[in-house]
Amino acid sequence: MAEHHEFESPVDLPKEGARKRALGWITVTIFTASLFLLVTNAFALKEWVDEQPASPFQAKLAAWATEWQDATDALGLGTPRTAVHRAWKEAEAARFDGVPAADQR
Repeated sequence: MAEHHEFESPVDLPKEGARKRALGWITVTIFTASLFLLVTNAFALKEWVDEQPASPFQAKLAAWATEWQDATDALGLGTPRTAVHRAWKEAEAARFDGVPAADQR
């Protein structure tokens, strides 16, 4: 064991700059994921805005979210989400033979 209760690493790791690189990497990753979701899942953004308490700001945001969803849908960016949602609803509506819908959970 090394001093100060640190474990020895079989790989020589740089002491300086490692945290800055990690912070940069995670920042880029979060930004990329957020941008991807903003572009491909505008429906969720619109639904979230619609659930917020009514206010003048919420009304403007809701109008913007609707326009954003319309724009992304026009480009076909919402198609994968729509296909998965449709398949989910079809599976949800499926019933076993002879079992009434009220008995299924």
